[in-house]
Order: sequence, then C-alpha cells, then structure tokens
Amino acid sequence: MTSSYLSFGAGIAAFGAVVAYLSYFVLFSVPFTALGIACVILGTATLTLPEHPVPRRAVRGVIHGAVLNIEALLEEFDAKEKATYMPPKEGLAVAYVPLSSNPHSPSFDDFAKAPRRLVTELEGVPVLMVVPPGAELVRANELSEESGLEDALQYVLVEVSELCSNVKAVVAEDKLVVGMKGVKVKTEAAKYLLCLGSIPASIAASVAATVTKKGLTLVSEETAGRKSVPTFRLV
Repeated sequence: MTSSYLSFGAGIAAFGAVVAYLSYFVLFSVPFTALGIACVILGTATLTLPEHPVPRRAVRGVIHGAVLNIEALLEEFDAKEKATYMPPKEGLAVAYVPLSSNPHSPSFDDFAKAPRRLVTELEGVPVLMVVPPGAELVRANELSEESGLEDALQYVLVEVSELCSNVKAVVAEDKLVVGMKGVKVKTEAAKYLLCLGSIPASIAASVAATVTKKGLTLVSEETAGRKSVPTFRLV
C-alpha cells in the first residue's frame, strides 16, 4: 500500500514534467515552463519524504509496553482461556478473554452485543475485555475489507511494524491459518502468550477481524525458530 503523499508526489512531478515540456517546446511560455519545473521540484521533494516517519523500532517498543499492561490484567484475573478477537467496536478491535471455561461457545451476536467494559458476562461466563496492541495500528492505517486480508497483514506486520519478514494467510472452512517468517520479536509475557498468542499473532488477529468483519478465537500457535503459525477458529 503506497502512502497517499507518495502518490501525490509522483502525480505532481509527472504533471509538472508534462507542463514544462509543452510550455517550453510548444507554447514557448517562460512562466508556464517555470510553473512546470516548480511542480517537478515539489513532487520530487515529496517522494523523498520518509514513508515511515516513526521508526519501526519505536512502534515495536510501544506495542511491547501495551502487552505488558495487558499481561498485568491477565495475571490479576488469573486468565487461562483463549481469547476471541472481534471487529472494531467504537473504532477499535477488541479481544474477549473468558475467565473460566465455557462448554457453550458464545455466538458472534453475543460478542457483538457485549457491553464495552473491563469485565462482563457471556453465556453466564465472566469475560475480560482488552484492546489488543494491534487495534490502534489497524485504525491508524485505516484498513478495511477493500484492503484484502493478506495485503493488510503484509502491510501492518512487515511494512509498518517490521515484526516479521513475510506473512501468508489461508482460510479453510471455519479456520484461519497465518504463516509468518522472520519473526523479530518474542513474547515473554506468559499469560498474554497463553490467552492472546504471540505479539505478531495477536496483531494478525486484530487485522483479520477488522478486514473480514468476523470474530476469531485463538486455537493454537506453533513456533519453530523464527517461524510462527497461529490458527484461529472463525466465530
């Protein structure tokens, strides 16, 4: 996904080049030639602006800090169950972590209608609602269904945060499997890892919930070296 200001820069530079050429060789107009050259300079300067003004290392640092805050909540409530990620609610994707086991999995509507507060009940089971760190990244980059799931995952996990070097996604029946290579961050928060998955897996779930408009429950996550393959069940 190309940033809008880069598209603007390329467009204004191309426009300026055409205006300068026609003005100098066809219209013989010095003022319009100067205008075209000025547009070329402006467009070229725009293209040299950094695509990521905030360093990726700083982005990863902010994400890690958010994970530690959520880890403290999970420790306080002694959470042990797998989280369910839901599409944006009031602008941000959210994750619900059951505080006890539930033999009857809540439906999508149950999650969607749950009040936005720290602790609530679904099917008679108390659940903890948290805003995962990937939620703000998704909102800030204005991802939507038009983005395409794999393109959106690649953009957030590779280009914006550089949490991994490559990512693939496969939807099969009621499962979503995400394969990530070159993972560059480890999740040391044990409760977070147990309930919400690794940091890249958690952010991938937030992206997928936003783009697909579906809920996803973490099923498992397999890791080997710098590879990670989280599996989610679609709600």
